[in-house]
Order: sequence, then C-alpha cells, then structure tokens
Amino acid sequence: MNFMVIKPASRTTLYQEVLKQMLEAIKDGAWTPGEKIPSEMELSQNFEVGRNSIREATKALAVFGIIESKPGQGTFVCRDALGKILNTELINYISDDSSWAELMQVRLLLEAQTAYWAAENATPEDVAKLRSILASSTNGGLNIHPRDTEHLKFHSDFHETIAEIAGNKLALRLLRSVRHEIDLQRHKYIQLTSEDWERMIDEHEEIIEHIGNHQPELAREAMKHHLMKGLYKVLPGKKIL
Repeated sequence: MNFMVIKPASRTTLYQEVLKQMLEAIKDGAWTPGEKIPSEMELSQNFEVGRNSIREATKALAVFGIIESKPGQGTFVCRDALGKILNTELINYISDDSSWAELMQVRLLLEAQTAYWAAENATPEDVAKLRSILASSTNGGLNIHPRDTEHLKFHSDFHETIAEIAGNKLALRLLRSVRHEIDLQRHKYIQLTSEDWERMIDEHEEIIEHIGNHQPELAREAMKHHLMKGLYKVLPGKKIL
C-alpha cells in the first residue's frame, strides 16, 4: 500500500471532505485498483470524524462503483475505479451550454460515422428493429407528448441501435459513455415542441431508409443533418462545428 497523507476533516463538511480525499487517494495511487482499503474504524480515526461520516462517504463511492464490499474480507477499490471516477468528473463538468456543446460535437462525429457503418452492415432484421423502435416512439401512430420522458427513451434507443448495427464495439462503448451524460441534460430536449418531435421522427424515417437501402454516404449526411437541427433547437446561436 502506498503512503497516503490524510488531513483531519473540516467540521462543517465532514462527509464531502472525506469523500473528496478518498477519491484523491485512488486517483493518486495511494489506493490502487483491487487493493483493500482501511476499515471503517481506521478511517474514522485517521480522518478524525465519526463513523457515520465515513459510512456516508463509502456508501457514495459504492453507488458509483468505485469501491466494493466483500463479505468477510473487507472493502476494496474496484478494478475499473479510475474510469468510474473520470465519468463522475465528466458529469460534473457538463453543467453549462459551452461544455454541453463540446459533448454534442463528440456525439456528432460518432453518430454520423456509425450511421455510415450501419448502412454498410444492416440486415433486414436490423432495419425491422429500427422501424419497430420508431413505431413505438409514436405510440402506434399517436404521438406521445413531447414532455413525456418516453420520447427521450425511444430517441436514445434508436441511436444506440444504429451504433450496435454499425458493428464497431469501441465506437458503441464511446457512444454509450457519452449517452449517459446526454441523459443528464434531458431538460433541454423536453423544451422541444410537438412539431419539433414530428420533424425528428421524419428525420429518423429518412435515416432508416438510407440504412435499409445500403446508402452509407446518404445515411451519414442524414444523421448529421438530424443531429445539427436538434442541437441548434436546444442551443440557439451556439456554434457546434
């Protein structure tokens, strides 16, 4: 175990400060992935706080998949803890329009290309799956109210399915990691009107058409057009590309 310098926690923000120092210990390598961390009692003594503060901090780390408890053995740093920490820091970073626009730039690059690959690889079954998702998004022809979060779920499913059809596993993983952050910004999409959602459904239909006809260039351009229009709707005046 590497040496970790622990400072007594401030009395006003005990839980937050303990949590912050524990995260820093993992990021700095004082506690490495797979390593057992000190017991609750030891941490309480080192931080000079009550065990409740330690318990709250470790509970939060466990929820995010950064540490895990093994019955009869103790608590350990998860193997992918560093990646999970980076994800939570990204979530905190994406809090204003500027950072959100940067996220959308990454999404645009990924999804335009996955649409291209999907058009190259799609089977009739793949196209049928996309059409089924699209049909569900309109509730069998009756549009769901745009402020219903089901709209957002179908939209997300549609785009992720295209990435699955594309067949590039790394691109799919990257898109899924970005999708989590996109979901945190749902309120921006909920601003869209019924007319906006109807337009987006029409654009989905165009994308499916190009994928089904194995027209990769057209599928990529249709996806790019679809995303750009949606982005300018929720971020008017913001330059994306």
